Parts: sequence; structure tokens; C-alpha cells
Amino acid sequence: MKTILACLICASCGALYADFEADMLAAAQLQNENKYDEAIAAWINIGNSCADPDQQFDAIRKAAECARLNKGGEARALEICANLKTEPYGQACRAVVYQWTAAHSNVIAEFEGIDFAGWPEELASVAYRVRAQAYYSLKNGRGAAHDYLKAFQCSRHFDKWTSLRMLGNTYLNLLGDEITAEACFRKCVADCGGGHPGLSAKVDLVNLLMAQKRYADALKCLVGDKHGGSWEANLTAMEGKVYAAMGKKAEAISAYEKALKVHGIQANKQKECEKAIAELRGIALQPPDESAKKQPGK
Repeated sequence: MKTILACLICASCGALYADFEADMLAAAQLQNENKYDEAIAAWINIGNSCADPDQQFDAIRKAAECARLNKGGEARALEICANLKTEPYGQACRAVVYQWTAAHSNVIAEFEGIDFAGWPEELASVAYRVRAQAYYSLKNGRGAAHDYLKAFQCSRHFDKWTSLRMLGNTYLNLLGDEITAEACFRKCVADCGGGHPGLSAKVDLVNLLMAQKRYADALKCLVGDKHGGSWEANLTAMEGKVYAAMGKKAEAISAYEKALKVHGIQANKQKECEKAIAELRGIALQPPDESAKKQPGK
């Protein structure tokens, strides 16, 4: 009998979860169709109908995100967070909204004294990362370093490596510790080299090594797969930049020309490469021909 009862409970839970997922997808489809008010209302209804606090959070968070990015801005998004009556879910939802805030002092005022260590890791990772971002923007290096480290420890997937990369930037730009910054960048590249955080950390690392005139080390960082598209163009152009700093004009020009041939190079990077090649070849860039402009009335 107990076995049968347990099976019935599991089946019931599975059905409820499937319904939740279906409802969440339906709300997401409304958002994809730019029906933002309907999507927000749907997510709020899902959240208020759930007994499970994690599911409540998932639904209300999506509603708050949609409001913040598409309909009503930060004030409305924060109002939506009030649907979460259980803490720390309500506070965590506010932290989600603050990912896009410009009022970093408000984040510190609300979250400075809170210990996120007792929160579920998924919630704590968001809160640590958002508070770290605020500290970083306010140039509080010690606060930012503490929270980015905690965010790295709590987070998963790309958020984990984004936090580590920003920890490196905190040590470099706010605490003046180039050794620790380099260690953070290198670990990020080693463990997330093909993802956006790892590739961004590679750029940070190469710039740091160039500033230290460690050009051979910088070139070593750029060896290997550059992952195609704009990243391949950007990293190949960085090779040109390193060679130019070394005084190796021919190699620099070759690298820039190679970057220009990459399918997917962005317009600003194309102009940057063309300008660098012209300067290396000693070609003066001509200003626009103002006389060619059509005169009024003619």
C-alpha cells in the first residue's frame, strides 16, 4: 500500500511539474510575440497559483524581467517582486531586477548588510553578483572582490565564469593586484575558453600582458582556435596589435589583413584594422572631401 501511495504521489508531482513547464512556455511564447502585458500577467498568475516557492520564484522572476526590459521599467518590475511573500525569494527577485540598474547606490543601501550565505545557492549567486556589480561601479574594490568571489563559488555555467572574469578586473582596475588578476583571467580562459566569459577574459589577459610588455606571452594566449565570426576577427586583430607593439610591421600587417578576411567581422573592427594597416604602411588617411558635398540650392 505504501508503495502504491508513493507512486501515486510521484505521478501527481510529475503531472503538476509538466503543467507548470507548459504554462511557463506558453507565457514565454506571448513574450516572443511582443505581447508583453499578457506575458507578464500570465507569469504572475502562474506564480500566484504555485505552492512550491522555487516555482513561484521562477514565474515571478520572468514577469519582473519582462517588465524591466520591455514594459514599465524598473519601478514596475520591483512592484511585481512583491508577489513573492516568502524570503529570501522576494529579495532575490529584486536582485534580478537590479542587474540592469543604473542606481548602484540603491543596491548597496538595500543589500549591504545582508548575508547571502544562508540562501539557496541559485538565489545567492544572483545576489552576490548584483551587489558585486554595484560595488565595482562605486569603486569599492574590497566589496566587489568579496562578492565576485562568492558569486563564483555559488554560480553555475557562464555566470560562474563571468564572475571570475570580473573578479580579475576588480583586482586589476580597483585593487592594483596584477598577479591575482592574471591568475583569474588564466583560470577563466582555461576552464571556459570557448564561451563568452572565457573569450572576454582572454582579451583582458592579452591587454594586461601587453601593458607589461610581455609580448611573447600575449601571442601564446592567442594561439589556437579563435571560434570563428567576430571573435576570430577580434582575436586575430589583437595579434596584429601585439606584433605592432613589438615593432614587427610585416607580421602585424599580415594579421590585420587576415582579420579583414574573416566572415562575420564587425564594421567597427573592419575600420580599426584598415586604419592600423594604413598607419603601419605610412599611408596618410584622407579626410572626407567636403567640396564634393552638394551646396544648398544647387
